[in-house]
Amino acid sequence: MPWKDCWISFATVSTEKRPEIEVKLRVDSLPPWRKKLIALGAEIAAPRQLEHNRVFDTPGGTLAGRGVLLRLRRYGALSVLTVKTQSQESGTVYKIRDETETAVPDFAVMEKILLGIGFRACFRYEKFREGFRLDETQVLLDETPIGCFIEIEGAPPAIDRVAGRLGFSRADYVRDSYHRLFLLSGGSGDMVFAP
Repeated sequence: MPWKDCWISFATVSTEKRPEIEVKLRVDSLPPWRKKLIALGAEIAAPRQLEHNRVFDTPGGTLAGRGVLLRLRRYGALSVLTVKTQSQESGTVYKIRDETETAVPDFAVMEKILLGIGFRACFRYEKFREGFRLDETQVLLDETPIGCFIEIEGAPPAIDRVAGRLGFSRADYVRDSYHRLFLLSGGSGDMVFAP
């Protein structure tokens, strides 16, 4: 399955390990960028919805210590379990990780299974996300409790091309995870919207 279809249709998520190559771009607000994407010919691939994420680890933090992310995500009625591991590539302006994921039929049941076999929920984060396809990339508009971001995922030349069309350069790329950005913003606990 092409990488560009994996995020859009969790029901057909491949369980094959694949490289995930992405960058984030910090922006003040999302509506102007949504308008610009549509003017550039981007196709709306997924409606704006609230996304819930839980990151799991062992009580001793073994996974984080090895650079492994175990995440359970719910986006609308879709849920997916993902494992991300460090890629062998380093020294790049892109965030590159190896990713394996699979659809799960019930978020709450999968969470109970993970807790039941000894994992603990170590971080919870939320974002409103809308997805687009443009020039062989996924362009995701994310509104988070710490601000707004555009995330571009695809092959490096395509990422650079789309970022350039939006008016950004490699100097604008952010490689940090949302957890790291949350900590750098002074956050503690979970990154969730106020009730």
